[in-house]
Amino acid sequence: MAEEELPKTKTFIYFEGANQVADLFVNGKWVGQHKGGYTRFHFDISSFLKYGQDNILAVKVDNSHNIDIPPLSADFTFFGGIYRDVFLLKRSAIHFSMDDYSTSGVYISAPEVSKTIAKVEVKSLIKNELSGNKAVNLVNRIIDKYGQTVATSVKKVKFSKSEKSKTVLEAFTIKNPQLWSPDNPYLYNVITQIEDAKTGEVLDQSIEPLGLRWFNFDPEKGFFLNGEHLKLIGTNRHQDYLKKGNALSDEMHMRDIRLLKEMGGNFLRIAHYPQDPTVLEMCDKLGILASVEIPIVNAITESETFTENCLVMAEEMVKQNNNHPSLIIWAYMNEVLLRLPFSQKTEKARYEIYAKNVTQLASKIEAHIRELDSSRYTMIPNHGAISRYKDAGLTAVPMILGWNLYQGWYGGVFKGFDENLDELHELFPNQALIVTEYGADVHPRLHSFESKRFDYTVEYGNKYHEHYLKAIIERPFIVGANIWNLNDFYSESRGYALPRTNLKGITTLNREKKTRGGCIKPIYLRNLWLSLGKTNGQFVVVLPR
Repeated sequence: MAEEELPKTKTFIYFEGANQVADLFVNGKWVGQHKGGYTRFHFDISSFLKYGQDNILAVKVDNSHNIDIPPLSADFTFFGGIYRDVFLLKRSAIHFSMDDYSTSGVYISAPEVSKTIAKVEVKSLIKNELSGNKAVNLVNRIIDKYGQTVATSVKKVKFSKSEKSKTVLEAFTIKNPQLWSPDNPYLYNVITQIEDAKTGEVLDQSIEPLGLRWFNFDPEKGFFLNGEHLKLIGTNRHQDYLKKGNALSDEMHMRDIRLLKEMGGNFLRIAHYPQDPTVLEMCDKLGILASVEIPIVNAITESETFTENCLVMAEEMVKQNNNHPSLIIWAYMNEVLLRLPFSQKTEKARYEIYAKNVTQLASKIEAHIRELDSSRYTMIPNHGAISRYKDAGLTAVPMILGWNLYQGWYGGVFKGFDENLDELHELFPNQALIVTEYGADVHPRLHSFESKRFDYTVEYGNKYHEHYLKAIIERPFIVGANIWNLNDFYSESRGYALPRTNLKGITTLNREKKTRGGCIKPIYLRNLWLSLGKTNGQFVVVLPR
């Protein structure tokens, strides 16, 4: 950057993710630190640069265990380092603010949507780095998929010498909107520009997706999108790949979402952490409904610092992903009472204090997320120890209860799954239920004429999935389900059929199908849906063999 540009521009370095504590140094001086391995962050480096000279940027990334930063432990490998894209950004002195947790500074919402009308709100955060009076025009245009403008506004925004930021809210009405859905993922774009009021020069620009839809979860009848019932069926997904760890290219993320769509899935649980921005962008474009969560897994630390880090991660997650129409659920605390630091039997008093603290933390996160975004639902995914979560009061906190169920794999038999679903509905009749995980480890080279639990064969995996899907489809109160997992993934603690790998993926680490026919049949989901019919309001299922 030339020295004469200095008064007119700001320079930022922007990270899509680095695991897990990142410190930035510019020309030997410490600039700042970010905690957490799965959300975006940036630093303003303008004052640290030597203009007209070479500059040295150094990043120190530490992924050692830290009791104050989730996740503390989990059944997946915690790869470290800078594993997502990094950008150097130059902005005008007046620009959309990135200070609100590294967002674009433009937030899109649609508080009212129907088949005949949609009301859209665009909130813009504008930052002024100049010292004198300045006037700009804020221009908003909503364009359809063909590039035609369907709504526009121009508002003059004046900054006095002392004003460094402004928030501008604009409202629009779209008549007879095109609705977004898995079958028709129609996207508008909202183009927001800051223009110099005198010259008309564009000082900054943001382009955000707009998908118009409404939805609700009914504890008895299931999920409804745009007034129509839709069974949510899909997978979970981890962000790693064979011999690459977490350092995937955007194309690889895109390929995974296309793979889920080709299988016939319409629902992705992005587990157990926010993933690359490309993932939700592809969900928007292809019509995959999604949930995303912060990485509180297995356990918590009972400290103010841990609580504060969790709340910051929740705010980063919500604000950074606000504009995605595919996103319908915010989640947190996966199986948080699974790996207990205190025994329920031998340390009962201490366990009860711990469980109370877990619920208090959940309540704080829940309240914070709902304050930030009242338009989406919240969810906590629990493991099968139902009474543990209920007795702790944790099941009363979120809007949706997720259950990770593995009857017929870690223990029990297939019919135990059916019985578990009915018990859950009886215990929690006023909350929507999602089977957030189910699956069996399968090695694609292992086969058997008499398959059985823990033999890792393709045949047992197929039987497992066929039984589970049938039970899920037959119960309207189960609003959705996610196979664990879209792909095999690295997990250091595992031995079994393939060391250091969780084999519950319906594809391998390099996304090969585990059977010639498909998913544990990837084609199986699509065949299942194609075979669905309705008779007197009941689903009729013909399972392919």
